[in-house]
Amino acid sequence: MALTISLGVAQYNSQDSADSILERADKALYKAKSQGRNCVAVA
Repeated sequence: MALTISLGVAQYNSQDSADSILERADKALYKAKSQGRNCVAVA
């Protein structure tokens, strides 16, 4: 069985709301997915 993973990562800073962190991580995830399999994208 083959397993692949794509990750979107966002760094927290003290001025962030939960929504803003999730939005950046979500955008990074879609960026990683568009780059192919087994990718990590950092926001």
